[in-house]
Amino acid sequence: MFSRFTKSPAPVKPLPLSRREKSYSAVSGHVYQYIFSGLAGSQHVFLVSAGRQASFELRIDLGEDALRPCSERMGSELRWNEKYALAKLCLFACLDAASSPDELRQVIRPAAAELLEHMNTLNMA
Repeated sequence: MFSRFTKSPAPVKPLPLSRREKSYSAVSGHVYQYIFSGLAGSQHVFLVSAGRQASFELRIDLGEDALRPCSERMGSELRWNEKYALAKLCLFACLDAASSPDELRQVIRPAAAELLEHMNTLNMA
């Protein structure tokens, strides 16, 4: 009924990577399992579950405005694997910050400052 008023998410384009389930123990005490599902435009899509419960989709949107300072710092456009590394650290930061898995059911849009901080963690340029 309201489909023409809401924007549906972009379809997920899988990358040529093996789909392995990985675990992450968050600061909150929750243990999450996640699988990188692929790209949907500028969004990195992860399937996440907490404590082996039902999984949900978590999207990390690395927009052009947020990535521009990172590209300037590198002196070139970031490659897909560098963007993936930044998205994964954003995923971990979100999992650490959430007091419960219910807080994670939204698109995460990190700011440029957060991405630059993650670049420091990864020793990128």
